[in-house]
Amino acid sequence: MAHKTLSDFRTALWLARNERDRYAESIAERWDHLKDRETRGMLLRDALGDVLRRWAPYRKVHELLHGKVSGSTVSSIGTAVASMVPGFKRRLILSGISMLLGKVIGDVPGKPSGILSSVASGIGGLARFFSGNKKTETAQAAAEVDA
Repeated sequence: MAHKTLSDFRTALWLARNERDRYAESIAERWDHLKDRETRGMLLRDALGDVLRRWAPYRKVHELLHGKVSGSTVSSIGTAVASMVPGFKRRLILSGISMLLGKVIGDVPGKPSGILSSVASGIGGLARFFSGNKKTETAQAAAEVDA
């Protein structure tokens, strides 16, 4: 950038120095903020929380504790618990129960694929069918009364 006069150059230099000083103050404020022990602790806890939430075993346990139960998770936990029980017959029975319970619940929490989900959707379909017939009968009876 060419300046025509010395005063133009000094004005541009003054503006550049002011901008540099503003940035230096801003960086100093941020650095002071980062020197604070509580701020660093907060940032570290936030970062560790993000890392933990990305870890697959934590997500499975979190989903399990918040009601999102999948059959494979129930089956896995049941098999792990069964392996700690003394006695071959007890282990075999508990493993079988956990596998059966996993199949009943279903595999994926978002998709209703288990036996329990199928029964619930069947009952819901029947209820909708009968309520639809009742509404049709009521409409026909009202039409006969009007006629």
